[in-house]
Amino acid sequence: MRVNPLLLFSVVATGSIPSARAVPPVAATEVKAYAPNQSRVHLSWKDNATDETSYYIDRWNPTTMAWDGIGGVPADSEVFRLAAPSTAEQEVRYRVAPFKTGENEANLNWVEATVQKPSGALDLYLDPNDPEDPDDSVEVPEGWEAQVGVSFSHQIEVFNGTPDTFTATGYQTIPASVPIQFNSNTGVLTGTVSQPGVYRIFIGVTFDGGKAFEQVRFLRVLPDASTPEVNTPAYTLPSQNIGVEGFVDIRSMFKDPKRPKGAIFDTSQGYFTLALFDSATPKTVKNFLGYVNRGDYNATYVHRVAQNFVVQGGGGGPASSTAAPTLWRPVAKQAPVPNEPGISNTRGTIAMAKLGSNPDSATNEWFLSLSLGVPDSNVPPVIRYNPEILDRQNGGFTAFGRLVGSSSQSVVDSFNSLQRANYSALITGVTNMSLTEVPVNDATAPATPGANSLVRVYSVNECPPVVISLLGNSNPSVVTAGMAGMLLYVKSLGPTGTANLTLRATNLDGNSVNYILPITIEDLAGPGVSLTKLRGARPLGSLLVKGRASDNVGLGRWRYRVNRGKWKNGGVLSGTSAVIKKKMSGFRSGKNAIEIEVYDKKGNSSGILKQTFTLG
Repeated sequence: MRVNPLLLFSVVATGSIPSARAVPPVAATEVKAYAPNQSRVHLSWKDNATDETSYYIDRWNPTTMAWDGIGGVPADSEVFRLAAPSTAEQEVRYRVAPFKTGENEANLNWVEATVQKPSGALDLYLDPNDPEDPDDSVEVPEGWEAQVGVSFSHQIEVFNGTPDTFTATGYQTIPASVPIQFNSNTGVLTGTVSQPGVYRIFIGVTFDGGKAFEQVRFLRVLPDASTPEVNTPAYTLPSQNIGVEGFVDIRSMFKDPKRPKGAIFDTSQGYFTLALFDSATPKTVKNFLGYVNRGDYNATYVHRVAQNFVVQGGGGGPASSTAAPTLWRPVAKQAPVPNEPGISNTRGTIAMAKLGSNPDSATNEWFLSLSLGVPDSNVPPVIRYNPEILDRQNGGFTAFGRLVGSSSQSVVDSFNSLQRANYSALITGVTNMSLTEVPVNDATAPATPGANSLVRVYSVNECPPVVISLLGNSNPSVVTAGMAGMLLYVKSLGPTGTANLTLRATNLDGNSVNYILPITIEDLAGPGVSLTKLRGARPLGSLLVKGRASDNVGLGRWRYRVNRGKWKNGGVLSGTSAVIKKKMSGFRSGKNAIEIEVYDKKGNSSGILKQTFTLG
């Protein structure tokens, strides 16, 4: 259903300013170089800058005795991954600095870190036996999932051999209601965390008499269960006039105290709401809401439905309101966002699409996991599910939110039954988008999409992560009401009075709060009045004035005056429509004016109707 919300109810400086020397972004801290296997050396740090456009990475060249620039990563990054210069044992020296466009490299705040990289068969980074790609190694995700108040248990994965012992450091900084436990013999980390957020841990193995490989892990902790709340002060609506009909945006009525961020999609399939994991995946949520709050996703298409797997959009939309459905405009891309894996891509989660073999390449395209079972072409007839595929592919996809409520899930599931077609050769105006498996509204997918064929995202807006439903209406004779996403539909049926609407907000945990919202319908508008005829009368200087008044509740008295004289009582009108007829005197040759004001039964005024004319 498509609805449109309706309303119910420079300073100029002069003179020159001295130029100041640019201040480079704040340096990184907790910088650590580490080797997850004999072929790689990685770097991790804490991002303290707020104005960087990227991070620069240099490696020390012992032959030239100079720093070599070896790459850059997106702003907000905290990990850099690169192959080691050699598989032999060696010392590798890195440095990292946040960079701001226009900054002189000589002024950057560099921080160095060194690691002695050993040789050995063990591997903490690549899984050579992952079923997603049996012909190649798959990067082990750099994240683990946890929830506040729920005990977690994570096993350090190691490939190509057995270590002497396991190690884990950095977890002592995690605020915990129960101490974190680590078994150096089994490599199992357990505990209970008391605060949501992101915590960095370095896991590792020792072998061959003290050699060590390490790898970073980010423990991504989701908030514990909560119950929605009604915003304070309590939400109220002003009284509405009889005959009002429209939609009221009631996003501000409720909140989830543990999850402040959410988004609601209005699509041609219906509305669905998402809770966003802003504490566990803050960079991805910030990236997504950047597109949302600029309106970039408004008037776009769902451009892919891989049946039983994912629903994908965010790449493009119609070039204009009159353009052919095969002419698209791309959604302008922000800078790539660093990968934040760890939360599992289970049914109902949302993640950002990425370029192959580049974990930190997510920009504008989002996808929702259907996770209804996907046949594995490598080992048929095995059925695999989204977490098995997406949690480990390309460093793991960042699940940064989840659908709220069964109604949202039902809308997303409905995409799965749509007909699909391949329009790659027909769509113009966009690049670097997969345009196969394009869903259509037609009963049979047309060779060329028609005006209403493509599935639309009308808008995406930030909202509390709750689903609002209407439970009851105490006075259905006064108003008809209903919910469309977070828009409350209200239609006056004629009588005045108050209807108490019982609304329920339900959050991701399935917990609810009810709120009674009174809707009062009153006669707030004044009557309408018009003049229909002026006719000469006796005695000379008099005119017979005719007009009409109307009010949807009931008319009252009316008054008039001629040529700004004293106001005179015109009498009482009855019913909702009546004729005004009065012989008025006091007119003169030349310019004249009649003023009329009508009141309804409640005393609402029509305003003064003024008619000017000239008598010869």
